[in-house]
Amino acid sequence: MIKGLHAFVRVFLLKAGVVYPKRLGRREQSAYLAPHPSWSSRTSILVFPREIPVGPEGRVSDFVASVNVKLVSAFAHKPIFIAWPMKDIAFGPEILKDLWLRDFPNAEVMRVEDAGHYIQEDAHEKVIPRLLNFLSR
Repeated sequence: MIKGLHAFVRVFLLKAGVVYPKRLGRREQSAYLAPHPSWSSRTSILVFPREIPVGPEGRVSDFVASVNVKLVSAFAHKPIFIAWPMKDIAFGPEILKDLWLRDFPNAEVMRVEDAGHYIQEDAHEKVIPRLLNFLSR
């Protein structure tokens, strides 16, 4: 389904991954479908979600943990802005609370109540002005 029907993009992204799917017109849909036009080019779409760590141990979890230590030390004293889609079907609010805010407790957080996984499609008109304001301080 992922490789043959391009189901990840057609179902997850264009439907389940957004709160407002009607915002994705033909042009936007074509843009999301274009990078992987063939069966063979969709292998990464099939493999990538399987690599997302589901627990604290394993090849990818160990790698992510080692990178996380470096990222936290590099950014802990910098201003951080996080825009979080509260209706994300892949990464719920607990990920924000338990992971991001654990490492960056002083981050400015914008919780976007009516945005899904693809926050750039659901809430760009809310996030960009707030981000620009944050960056201008």
